[in-house]
Amino acid sequence: MLKKIINIIIVILLVFISISASYKSIAATTATVDLKSNKEIIEKGEEVEISINITGQKVASYLANLYFDDTKLEFISGPENISLDKNNIKILWYDEQGGVAARLGELSKIVFKAKDNGIANLVISGEFYTDKAQLIQTKFESIQLQIGGEETALEIQAKEEKGDNNEANNANLEQFRVDIEGITPEFKSDIYEYDLTVSKDVNNIEVLAIPKNPNAQIEVTGNTRVKTRSKFNKNQSNFTR
Repeated sequence: MLKKIINIIIVILLVFISISASYKSIAATTATVDLKSNKEIIEKGEEVEISINITGQKVASYLANLYFDDTKLEFISGPENISLDKNNIKILWYDEQGGVAARLGELSKIVFKAKDNGIANLVISGEFYTDKAQLIQTKFESIQLQIGGEETALEIQAKEEKGDNNEANNANLEQFRVDIEGITPEFKSDIYEYDLTVSKDVNNIEVLAIPKNPNAQIEVTGNTRVKTRSKFNKNQSNFTR
């Protein structure tokens, strides 16, 4: 009777040890893969470097997919072990030393150029393996890039209301508005000077100026850090306190 009880206890201990080992193996194969940018805000035409990183577990081989917004970003360069399929960058890597050179931290860097203003999304996914060929349970963290400053209501309006007169010598304005009421006289393309009285606490005035010729360039000055009787652009306007 005593022998049977001892055998049962030993079997239970062996099962418990087996379960514990399996749990530790699973826990050891979890990691986070994320994306990081070397710039917080990117201007149109600038290049930005995106790094792919892993934390929590070394990786001995992986196949990653980096999806990017190709309306906002243009692929420029990356490591040799990548291929480009439209807006998907495939990255394949494995440790030729059988796990000795397994990686932790930064895995790869990709360079993009900003094509247009707005928010650009980058999404990472894939399969990552340990040196024991175990699939790593991976949490993926994507990233958003801000290209240029956020558009104001008047900037959006300016895009929607483009002039249609293509005469090369036509430098008149099609539309002219400010974000504060009270400008005088009423806008007309042949009037080049306007007055606006503002309170002392107004330092900046947002200006919408749309040329008749959509290829004409408009430069607005004097509408920030407003001073008495400052002037700006071709259709001159006076700001008075």
